Amino acid sequence: MEKKNITIKDVAKQAGVSISTVSRAFNNYADISDVTRKNILEIAEGLGYRPNIVARSLSGEKNYRLALLVEDYNESDYIIYEMFMAFKSVVSDYGYETIILSTTSDMQKGQSLEKLFKEKQLDGALILGLKMTDDYFRQLESMTYPCVLHDVYIKNRRVGCVGVDNIKGSILAVEHLLDQGHTKIAFINGHKDALVSYERLDGYYLALSRKGIKIEEELIVSGGFSYEGGKAAAEQLIGNHGDITAIYCASDLMALGAMEGLKNKGYDIPNDISIVGFDDINLCNFVTPKLTTIRQDREKIGKSAGNLILSIISEQYLGRIIIEPELIERESSIKI
Repeated sequence: MEKKNITIKDVAKQAGVSISTVSRAFNNYADISDVTRKNILEIAEGLGYRPNIVARSLSGEKNYRLALLVEDYNESDYIIYEMFMAFKSVVSDYGYETIILSTTSDMQKGQSLEKLFKEKQLDGALILGLKMTDDYFRQLESMTYPCVLHDVYIKNRRVGCVGVDNIKGSILAVEHLLDQGHTKIAFINGHKDALVSYERLDGYYLALSRKGIKIEEELIVSGGFSYEGGKAAAEQLIGNHGDITAIYCASDLMALGAMEGLKNKGYDIPNDISIVGFDDINLCNFVTPKLTTIRQDREKIGKSAGNLILSIISEQYLGRIIIEPELIERESSIKI
């Protein structure tokens, strides 16, 4: 009689635990208790199972490990944290563990994306923050591992995309200010290497054009998606165009910087200038005045990313998932 090939699934079934738990026991993860580890190892020994990473990869067996790959990862970034936790809540139900990996443009020159996945034994990843000029961004067109990108779309059946409708979000922001009577509306955008910068700029153009308002390119400046960048951009705008009555910012972080810059110049918000941001980070409720902004539902984005990557892993291609934005009216914008 031919001997049955014992797999990690057999060990997990007999031990009454998930495949991920068995994998973590063999890899000595600290979150597995000594009792659980001992039980799993004894069962594996009794069944004659021996984990072999090379054989596993050659046979195509899953590692049950996914990553959140973030460019220039900052642990204090609550947007990333909230999306990651929502993503993790979905994939963990299917036995996947999740890890966070940080990358930079320079790091990408020394190690290909495919090589990174092999070395970290990943089955797939949710990737955030890549610039269009990055090596990894170009490599995604031929990527063979399942990936989900946030706010970036790549034509590759193994790469999905989930994100907010950035054009619609910008339209909501600008139309909100137009409805309040503002016609001289400046725009602080992100940077040229981010696709969302172009989409949010398109929304700004569309909203003004629909109302027959002339586009003034000198009212559009870059803040680089940073607090200091937003502050400097607002100071530049108000110094050159004292007649603007509202500023729309492509991120809340830039909007908060812009508020400080304007206050330092003696302007009252919103009585002198209205401000609208994009993202709806937690700080929006804790500044004075509270920031009007466009909300992107990060929990929904994270969960959608989790479901999307599971679909790609199981060879079901869904492509792109678009989350609807929402205008959140607070105190930083008023009628004139």
